[in-house]
Formats: sequence, C-alpha cells, structure tokens
Amino acid sequence: MAVNVLGPVKTRFGALVADMSPRDRRLFLGLIVAAYVGALGFSLWLGGSLVADARSRVEVRETALGRLRLLEAQYVTDAAKVEEIEEILRQNANQDFQAYVEKAAQKTGVTQNLRAVREKGMTQEGTLQVKTYAVDVDKVSLQQLTDFLYEVEAGGYPLRIDQSRIKTSGSAGTRLMNASLEVSAYRLEEGAPPAPQGGE
Repeated sequence: MAVNVLGPVKTRFGALVADMSPRDRRLFLGLIVAAYVGALGFSLWLGGSLVADARSRVEVRETALGRLRLLEAQYVTDAAKVEEIEEILRQNANQDFQAYVEKAAQKTGVTQNLRAVREKGMTQEGTLQVKTYAVDVDKVSLQQLTDFLYEVEAGGYPLRIDQSRIKTSGSAGTRLMNASLEVSAYRLEEGAPPAPQGGE
C-alpha cells in the first residue's frame, strides 16, 4: 500500500491558503512564484558559470597542447640542423685547415700574399674540437681580399672568422690592404679512444 507523503503537506498548504484573505493569498502566491523564478535563475547562472569554467579549462589545455606541438616542431627542426652540421663536420674531418686556406688563396690569386697560417690554440668540448688560427694576408687589393674571404667562408669548411684587423697602405690609386684574421675551425672526433687507465 503506497503512502501518500505529499497528502498532509497539501492539506496544510490548502488550510493555510484558505485562512488568508484574497490580498494575502495573492501576495503569498507572488512570493512563491518569485522564489521559484529566483531559484531557476540561480540554477541557470550556476550552470552557465560551470560551463564557462569548463570552457576556460579546455582553452587552457588547448593552448598548452599547442605550445607543446610548437616545441616538438622546433625540436625536430633543431635536431635536423644538428644532424646537418655534424654531417658537414664528418665530411671535413680529415681535411687540413692550412691546406684548405692555401687552396683558397690559390683560387683567388693571392698565394704569394698569404704570409702565415698559424695555430694559436685548441679546446675540446666532448667530441667537438675547436682550433684557433691566425691567418695573415699582405698587400692585396680590396677585390682580392673580398674574393679570398668569400672563398674561405663559402668553401664548405666548418669555420668562423672571429676577428679581422685590416690596415691600408699606398696612395689612393694603388691602395693595398694587410689583413690579420682570427679563425675558429671545427672538427668532430667520433669514436675517440678512451683515456688510458693507470697501471695498464
């Protein structure tokens, strides 16, 4: 047998309303309607706030995901550049720097003006070896010096011209240049033998 739970509530509500005057009854019903509308509005506002919060979290996650994808793409690009540089270093691993510079001087017609190619120092960073050289070229024209520098830099050898000091001499019509360059040359040493252990 089902129990009518709402029966007593309806009875009390009817008795309460019956005892009211028509004016009080209208006010009471108006309050009930206002409370219902207010509760409905609050529910809608709360639901909208929750939706907006969820949307904001989704946008934050999408932004973070986009950044991760950009970082991944940058990593792939950088890894490809590193591989390209390492390949260039491998191709020139057995090429002598002094012979390379002398060949550049021969191509540009300044062999007699190449005064010195001297090694100044060497540093080792893991498998990357960096040697510093001083390169001196005397009494060359501006065109000869430009051609020589271009041949040295664009010839494919992994190097960087760190410093250059240029002095001019002669009259305006026969002005010649003396250039002193400091060049860093790079070499990749793969599979280098380990350092010997004591007692072996």
